[in-house]
Amino acid sequence: MLDEEARKDVALEYCRRINEGDVDGVLSLFTDPPYVDDPVGDRTFTDRAAYRSHLAGLVAYGVHETPGTPVAALDGEHVALPIVAELRPAQIPEGKFLRISLIALMRIDSTGRICRMQVFSGHTDMSLHAIPESTASRDLGDFGNS
Repeated sequence: MLDEEARKDVALEYCRRINEGDVDGVLSLFTDPPYVDDPVGDRTFTDRAAYRSHLAGLVAYGVHETPGTPVAALDGEHVALPIVAELRPAQIPEGKFLRISLIALMRIDSTGRICRMQVFSGHTDMSLHAIPESTASRDLGDFGNS
């Protein structure tokens, strides 16, 4: 069993790697096969190749995840992490980006790998925003989330 700080570090590492565009690095944080509900009630990934494709799509959309403060459970396995994700999927109008407030609930095994992740967000947790003038000419990615 990992201690609370080690589990929190794994959760934060997930955000760091996705922000770097490191799809293989993100995948290395998961057991094989992964078990990911993203979001809960919509898609479940239990195949490594399918989840890799999903992650690559997020990176292609310029995803940037800003983590909040992780919270560990007393069970020795779970961490809840609030995240604000910003991305620019192809169907979003020009000059706009999508902001999603979500909670990622991760179950982390004794080796420090994520064996299950559930992402909670609903339609009311998503909003469109204008890309600030100061970042409009930069590559997709951080749209000014602060």
